[in-house]
Order: sequence, then C-alpha cells, then structure tokens
Amino acid sequence: FGEAKQEWLEQFLALPNGIPSHDTFGRVFGLLDPEGFERCFRAWVESIRTVIPGEVVAIDGKQLRHSYDRGKGLAPLHLVTAWAS
Repeated sequence: FGEAKQEWLEQFLALPNGIPSHDTFGRVFGLLDPEGFERCFRAWVESIRTVIPGEVVAIDGKQLRHSYDRGKGLAPLHLVTAWAS
C-alpha cells in the first residue's frame, strides 16, 4: 500500500528513504504505549465522525490460505465482512 500511495503519503510525511519496512513498522508499534495509543485513536475517530455524515461502514477482507485447488481450477476463498460503526 505504502509504495503504491507514496506520492499521496508524502503530502503528510517526509519519506527521504522511501516507505519504511514491515520490520520498522513492527518496532514502532511495539514501542507505543497501548493505553495512550487507544486514547489518541479514539479521540481521532471521534473527531472525524463529525466530519463524515451518516454511519461509517467498516469493511474487512481476507483470503483463506490454502483454500485453492489449482488442479481443479478453483480460486482461493475470500471472506468479506462489513459492519456499521
């Protein structure tokens, strides 16, 4: 995602070395205080709730690993969930 949206992300972040690696994100999130992050995240979500009219529909998708059968020409199963929040 980051590489595909790097130009857009650079409107908000200085990325002199490009998009950080998966490991870098893991280290950063590992250093965050969970309760502090939750407070900030909830405050941010509440602040954008007033800007977005109506309900927000959260959508999550997953591809089930090893659910395909190439020999039979069957693609993997996909699961999509959506809920109003």
